Amino acid sequence: MILIESNPFSSFEESYRKFGGLLFEDTLSKPGFTISDHYYDPKETIKLSYEKNQTLNHQITSIFDRLDFERKNGLYPCGILYYELGYHFIEGFELTESNLEEGTPLLHITVFQKKKRMVYKNPDPNEISNHSISEINPTWSKAEYEEKWKQTNEFLKLGESYELNLCFPVHMEIQGDLFSTYQSLKSKQKTKFSVYYPMKEDGKTIISLSPELFFEVKGEEIYTEPMKGTILRGNTAREDQKNFNYLQTSEKEKAENVMITDLYRNDLGRIAKQGTVEVEELFSIQGLNTVWQMVSKLRAKLNQPFSWNTVLSALFPSGSVIGAPKHRSFSLLRSLEGRNRGSYTGAFFTSEEENSIPWIRTSVTIRTLEIKSNGKDHKAVYGIGSGVTVLSNPNGEYEECLSKLKVLTNPIPPPFEILETLRVSKGRIFLKDLHTKRMEGTAKRFGFPFSKEKLNETLEDLKSKISIPSRVRFLLKETGEFHFESTALPKRTKRPRIKLCFSNVPIDSQNIFFYHKTTNRSEYDKRIEVCKEMKVDDSILFDKEGRVLETNIRNLFYKQNGTWYTPTLDTGGLPGVFREYLLRKHWVTEKITFQDDLINASSILTANSVRGFERVTLVTE
Repeated sequence: MILIESNPFSSFEESYRKFGGLLFEDTLSKPGFTISDHYYDPKETIKLSYEKNQTLNHQITSIFDRLDFERKNGLYPCGILYYELGYHFIEGFELTESNLEEGTPLLHITVFQKKKRMVYKNPDPNEISNHSISEINPTWSKAEYEEKWKQTNEFLKLGESYELNLCFPVHMEIQGDLFSTYQSLKSKQKTKFSVYYPMKEDGKTIISLSPELFFEVKGEEIYTEPMKGTILRGNTAREDQKNFNYLQTSEKEKAENVMITDLYRNDLGRIAKQGTVEVEELFSIQGLNTVWQMVSKLRAKLNQPFSWNTVLSALFPSGSVIGAPKHRSFSLLRSLEGRNRGSYTGAFFTSEEENSIPWIRTSVTIRTLEIKSNGKDHKAVYGIGSGVTVLSNPNGEYEECLSKLKVLTNPIPPPFEILETLRVSKGRIFLKDLHTKRMEGTAKRFGFPFSKEKLNETLEDLKSKISIPSRVRFLLKETGEFHFESTALPKRTKRPRIKLCFSNVPIDSQNIFFYHKTTNRSEYDKRIEVCKEMKVDDSILFDKEGRVLETNIRNLFYKQNGTWYTPTLDTGGLPGVFREYLLRKHWVTEKITFQDDLINASSILTANSVRGFERVTLVTE
């Protein structure tokens, strides 16, 4: 298997559309690129649905024995195991005695003959065909969810279960090309387990952006990474850290996580060599694009060579999407939810073997779309849910469920770099430490690699090449490389005066780019054009509640009753490093600010680290 570096997206797309097949991709490990395992040239498709006959259990056992055989003979069995297959593998259930409807899908597997691995550059939004997701309709309203939550809570209080992962589907429509839909969703949710799986025989497609490893087997080693505990990412560094801290210290979230970790330890103990089950990490917090996720990591050594039937009998479905104890929780959830989950919370897998060493990778199919197509119109189902314990509350749980829709509803981010604008003079960078700290925080928020060693090397190079006072655009690429551009600063003999007006429209406080300094300045550029038409230098930004924030390129300061203030930036606005410097010196105070505060102020200044202070003439007509 040859790894080809850095293909352009266009060549990858051309190859994929030619050969078709299944994609299992990692968009997390190499920022700016996708590591793609492309399985193609199918030999056979294996499907199984529920039927009320006595040979069904034997059929399932035979299918998985066959997958082991095909893998050992150099083929690549890959596919989806539906959640309802749990009736076969969970000890104490009997599939043929379940209440499943005839025709309920249980598995869909393709045996591929070929595989190639490539690395390709992530596509620019302009390279992706037009598509849209619309008519997003959760099956349960908040009121309906609360009623289900009450029933769930009663089961928990009675000791029927320690935790129940209550789930419900969301229906939606997709228009356009599904491959393009997949590529755009990947740009919003970077994971190691992205899946694009067209099942042409059924007119279905699975798109999965799961962040959760179910299990991975390499030789005799088995690894699992159960996820339990979720909270939204914050827009500001302060809000993001606050949410991180909440998740890290929440007794409710930790209780959920430790229960599932213990369940996995027990499940692994059934198939592991004695004494080899280890918890490598407990309560680790992983940052995804839209949410913080709590993860624990376990490993063990198998007590016999890998076989599908043995491992799935111990582990499937993942306890993280059911609860504990597994058997009773599975049964209770079936009665509470009242419907099949389908591919949602089942498992996706790839399998292969080299030199008699099996390599099996499986993800829990959360953040997953199950799509039924009719030409370029597609109907999709996307499951959402959360773990309910006695420490839960219905409002928090419902909000956590809806937070998992963010990957679908957030706009596609444009290509951008992280930017700091520096003032360099006589070999010194003004407020260097504050600039680098802010850049590092923004890199962390957007998932850009940030090497302090590379940073310092580039800054030293910058200082050696710039001999006159200069304005420097210092940039960080998505791939982790720093570079810079400089222009000479004109001499100033006196503090300038600028004209400001209020912007013509409020900002969108949900747009994360208003909180971080990047090269994506499209919203600012629109407002600058309006300023030119009005013959003013800049405009003052405000949110939908009328709270004043900053200007397009400057922070604001104003004087009231002898005290200098600066607007809080909790609902939008870039926290400038010069502003931070003044706050640390206690020369200014943060204050919620409205337009009248500026109109009635005795003095207004703007400032940033390159221009310094500028006097303001406020234009209100």
